[in-house]
Amino acid sequence: MLRTDRLTLRRWRPDDAGALAALNADPEVMRYIGTGATLDRGLSDALLERIEREWDERGFGLWAVEEDGAVLGFCGLSVPAFLPQVLPAVEVGWRLRRDAWGRGVATEAARVALAWGWEHVPDLREVLSIVHPANARSLAVCERLGMQPRADRVHPVTRERVRVLAVARP
Repeated sequence: MLRTDRLTLRRWRPDDAGALAALNADPEVMRYIGTGATLDRGLSDALLERIEREWDERGFGLWAVEEDGAVLGFCGLSVPAFLPQVLPAVEVGWRLRRDAWGRGVATEAARVALAWGWEHVPDLREVLSIVHPANARSLAVCERLGMQPRADRVHPVTRERVRVLAVARP
């Protein structure tokens, strides 16, 4: 579990599935994720299972992000297997409810997740973020995290260009 002045990043609990499903069902939240399609409850539950499996297998993953006991979304480290051209790699990523946007939550959560990664993930030298080029909010978070552009790539499913940014171990 990680804490900031206002956020808690923690492993997922079974009763969080509804909050994750609501997040994944919001078309505006999902606009720049993969194909932009929302996830139904079954797909959202499968995502939660994959998140927890990654924690168990790799020792890192995506935390539930809480503020005042409410799940706002997730943030953390994962392997971007959807983009094989960048592998091997670790990505810092986030997905938050719309009412958390514009309040610095993504930046705050990503900073603490990165700090944890530098300390706890062996041989971690660089962390990527893969962002749709029209996602100005996420690109701004990457800038605040000190991430630098790398070569853009083509998403294998959407065939759209994605921005790849990176930050090295401090």
